[in-house]
Amino acid sequence: MLLLAPSLALGLVMLALWLFAGWVVVERPKKLREQQLHELSAAVRAAAIQTEAVLRQAETALRVVDLWALNHEVGRARDDAHLAQLAGSLSGSSSRLMDVMLVARSGRVHWLQAGHENARKGLISDAVYADLAGRAPEGLTLGEPLQLEPGNDDSRWQLPMLMRLSRPLGDLDTVLVLIDLSRLRDLQSLFLTGPDPALLMLRADGTVLLREPALPGLMGRNLFERLPGRDRDFAAPEGRFSTDGSSTDGRIRVGAYATLGDFGVKLLLSNSETGLQTAYSWQRNLVLGATIVLTLLLGGLAGWLSRLQRTARLRAAELRATSNAMPLGLFRCDRSGRTVYANDTYLRLHGLAREDLEWGWASLVPPDERDMLILRWKHQMSSGEPVDMVRRIRLPGATHSRLMAIHTAPLIVGGRITGQVGAVEDVTERGEQALAHQTLAAIFDMTPDLVLQTNERGDISYLNPAVRARLGLAPDAALAGRHIRQFFDAAQLAHYEQQVLPAARQAGQWQGRTALTLGVGPEVPVEATVLVHLDLRGRVETVSMILRDISDTLRAQRERERGEAMLLAVAQTARAQFLVGDTEGRLLFCNASFEREHGVLLADWVGRPLAELFTPQDYALRRAAFEQALGGEIWRGELSSGEARGQRVFEVQCAPLRVQSGQIEGLILIELEITEARREAARLRQASQTDTLTQLLNRAGFDAGAARLLQDLRAPDALPGRHLALLYLDLDRFKPVNDTHGHPTGDALLKAVALRLRHTLRPDDLVARLGGDEFAVMLSGLNHPDDAGRIADKLLQVVQMPFHIGTLKLEIGVSIGYSVVSDGGAELPELVAAADAHLYDAKRAGRGCWRGSSLHHPQES
Repeated sequence: MLLLAPSLALGLVMLALWLFAGWVVVERPKKLREQQLHELSAAVRAAAIQTEAVLRQAETALRVVDLWALNHEVGRARDDAHLAQLAGSLSGSSSRLMDVMLVARSGRVHWLQAGHENARKGLISDAVYADLAGRAPEGLTLGEPLQLEPGNDDSRWQLPMLMRLSRPLGDLDTVLVLIDLSRLRDLQSLFLTGPDPALLMLRADGTVLLREPALPGLMGRNLFERLPGRDRDFAAPEGRFSTDGSSTDGRIRVGAYATLGDFGVKLLLSNSETGLQTAYSWQRNLVLGATIVLTLLLGGLAGWLSRLQRTARLRAAELRATSNAMPLGLFRCDRSGRTVYANDTYLRLHGLAREDLEWGWASLVPPDERDMLILRWKHQMSSGEPVDMVRRIRLPGATHSRLMAIHTAPLIVGGRITGQVGAVEDVTERGEQALAHQTLAAIFDMTPDLVLQTNERGDISYLNPAVRARLGLAPDAALAGRHIRQFFDAAQLAHYEQQVLPAARQAGQWQGRTALTLGVGPEVPVEATVLVHLDLRGRVETVSMILRDISDTLRAQRERERGEAMLLAVAQTARAQFLVGDTEGRLLFCNASFEREHGVLLADWVGRPLAELFTPQDYALRRAAFEQALGGEIWRGELSSGEARGQRVFEVQCAPLRVQSGQIEGLILIELEITEARREAARLRQASQTDTLTQLLNRAGFDAGAARLLQDLRAPDALPGRHLALLYLDLDRFKPVNDTHGHPTGDALLKAVALRLRHTLRPDDLVARLGGDEFAVMLSGLNHPDDAGRIADKLLQVVQMPFHIGTLKLEIGVSIGYSVVSDGGAELPELVAAADAHLYDAKRAGRGCWRGSSLHHPQES
């Protein structure tokens, strides 16, 4: 059936063509005739209104003069200037279409306007006077057309309108208005329409008053007398008529007429029948010829259409495939909002099957928005309101939503909205790019960096707020006339134009340091990024520059470099050894002291493991310090290395290496050898606690040693059942030796006593010279309190033995007092007080003996 559709369509077209041709030949003339008569009726009514207005003006002029005659003296009419002026005004108001005059009973005419004083006779026929004689004073008479100069072809035709004066002015008893028919004809010619038009003006009795175009001998002829009964055809106020033209121009005419109110005058407007047919005949012939030609063409068109149909089917398939291949989703909705067509791209973008086409998109929007969106969609589809929106949807099973741009336009068929067609585009990436662009623009607006754009010639088109602030420009100040040269001096501009810009054009961008001048201040060093944007033809379109003021950075860098140089100088000249390692335990830096100590060079060891710098034993000693520093803590302590005799002591500090953010990036090890310092400290400490004469402990050394032994006795891990004894010794008969033999001998004797005491006691026992000839002994680790008494006996014996000092043999004795403590409860002052008291007891007992006790068990010998 679809294959026959073109042939059927062509058959219907040919049928329609011949029906149209028949209508043009048969019905069209009737309609044209009716249309023409309608136009003639309208035109004749308009002409009647215009002509009646002229006659009304003439009537008004007659009545105005009549009114003047009632109010003025009889004898002054001929010379009255006011009357002449009145007549001139009446004539002027009609655009000189009429003239006003008075007529005497004798037939003489008195022209009222200036310049028409000549009287004429015979203008008014006897018939007119006869007609006037039987009329009331206010009656009007419309005379026959006349010429003021009969026989003169140039004399204009006039239409007289007369009225008897209500009050004669002497022999002047009639007022007359002559209407210029030539001018009236000019007015009426405006209403001539159609082919071969003619306008005829008849008096009520059938007398011809005017004919346009004019016919010789027709003016003043009575047509109704020639055609009896013809007046009945014009009895109505208006209507249509036809005539064979026998009484006029001999042409068959059709037309319309209208009556001019109370005047009884009829206007007839007509066209010739032949003219109507002539005007239409070419249209009829054209239609018939065109119909025949089209019929022949349509016959050959059928075969051509069949070929076109095959081509159209192929093109439709191509369009369908093209539509499905487009990245845009195309669709069409009816007025109810249902989707009635969509290409494959639309379904793919929405993740829909074709059976879900009608309202499937609604399932992709949030449920709480679905009803509102559907109502709005229906309203837009039915009203033809175009849709231009961006909607976010989430496809089934998708983790991220997509941004869809939807645009529609109303589908109008026959002036009626039948739905809308539209396109859907996935603009997710474009939206993200737009957001990125907005973000980038916001960054440019907010960044303290200087951002500007120019064209290839260097004319500035954009300055960000940071640049405007540096230049003192208002945010909305115009940039017209500003050039990149305003930012550079001559040398800087040459560098930019000859090096920077060519390099950026070649590579697309240039980065480096340069300097520019902002305003009147000094030049500003900047870190510059120059980007060149090319158009599609590879020409430079825009040059973007991002400039970072690095004045503070360079200043800080110089300060940092100076500080680093100072620190490096300090580190390299310091006695301490400096080592810096990273978080992986590799060497970053070591100073000259470290290089000398370990026999290495920094250049050879950078990046190598720290473990290789030390011996296994030394690295093991420092490993805990390294780990603690990398953990964020500081390790401080002393480390020893080497054999016991050649042992070296180092004061060590290992700390984390933190950057400005607080992040740990490595460790710092500082080692200072303090071996000599320790030895010197020990020597000084020993000197401060040693009696210079006897090399025994002095009082300070003895007090320190005694306090330490008491502390050990109180220690939790101390052996139970152990005792500690304090012995105070005072030499007997020493002063006589000193007085007899002198102080050197006394000193030698004291040294000999000290030596015997030292050899008699154990190495761990404390022996001290408290001053003069007083000595003290602290015995530790005694198994029994009585052991102190036995040791006191031994000391008595040792001291009582003769001393050989040079050639002298000296004999002295000693008195001893002691106290014993069995636990850590006693303090040193308490022991000293007890031992001192027992010493005095021994002195009082006769010297050469000892007295002592445990703090709870007194003893004596």
